[in-house]
Amino acid sequence: MNILVIKQSALGDVLHATAAIRNIRAAYPGARITVLTSPGAAQLYQHNPQIDRIILFDKDRLRREWKSHFLGLLKYIWQVMREVNQQSYDLAFDLQGLARSVIFLYAADARDKWVKGNWWMLGRFRQKELHAIDEMNRLLEKAGVPAPSRDMLLNVGDEDRRTVESLLQRINPEGKKLLILAPFTRWPTKEWGLDNFLRLINRLPDDVLPVFTGAPVNRAAVDSLTANRAVNLAGELSLLQFAELMRRADAAVTSDSFPMHLASAMNTPLVALFGPTDEARVGPLSENATVLRADVGCTKCYQRDYCEKACIRAISVDQVLRCVEDKLQLAQPSASEDNAAQISLSPRDS
Repeated sequence: MNILVIKQSALGDVLHATAAIRNIRAAYPGARITVLTSPGAAQLYQHNPQIDRIILFDKDRLRREWKSHFLGLLKYIWQVMREVNQQSYDLAFDLQGLARSVIFLYAADARDKWVKGNWWMLGRFRQKELHAIDEMNRLLEKAGVPAPSRDMLLNVGDEDRRTVESLLQRINPEGKKLLILAPFTRWPTKEWGLDNFLRLINRLPDDVLPVFTGAPVNRAAVDSLTANRAVNLAGELSLLQFAELMRRADAAVTSDSFPMHLASAMNTPLVALFGPTDEARVGPLSENATVLRADVGCTKCYQRDYCEKACIRAISVDQVLRCVEDKLQLAQPSASEDNAAQISLSPRDS
């Protein structure tokens, strides 16, 4: 049996899809599973034993070459379609549901085709109110595939493990408790603010090592915060090295971003800070995760660039610090007033 799964982006969504792939493999243990994804996300599937074949489609070429190299872009899309159709499929799923993904589902030589969305002439399911993992699982169930698991899967190779082991020996020779701080997202409205992270690290006990992560473009911004005690790893890690570092961390503080989903997948104790997005739809499912959002009448507006209430910045440092100390199993400080609401999410919720 041959099965095609399409999931191109974003990184957190690609990681979510590993739960669906786990369910497909459990239902069809002898099947050959092919995954179509983007080059930037392929590392997340690299060591996944449930996947037999990975096909790459560079979705960013659509934006870069739509006007300047249109004929070349069409040729590239056709080449990927031919690669997809080197074999026929019994089942095919588009877990993305966007135009740039569903074209490959339409083109696939597949007997039974399903999409997360409302595209014509395809089996389909769409219910935005569900958690993203549950929505994909419900699509599988509509196609007759049992989907009981919500557990993501991310494996790291030996070389990346050794690299991170060497890194930790260098940055943390005293074996302090490791706290991952991931302050950056693609949405300004999701960010708690570097000023708040600075206040947080200044109040951490000496036996905690704060480690900032991010992209190369974030490195200069973090440098101003790490002069004294924090470590700046922005731009230094591959995705799988970051995954291994997250697995070894004692706790993490993130916004709604890929590091949050990674911490959830690795079951790392997590404090997830939410503003314009809905934790019921995209929040962490790990039992070790605590979600914080400010009690300021947030409407979960899903605005990327500007939120009038700046809800996430209303979460107090006191509240985050108490949650971090709880995750690190430190002594609780004396309580102080703040205006943040605390929500604990487990796999049974949402």
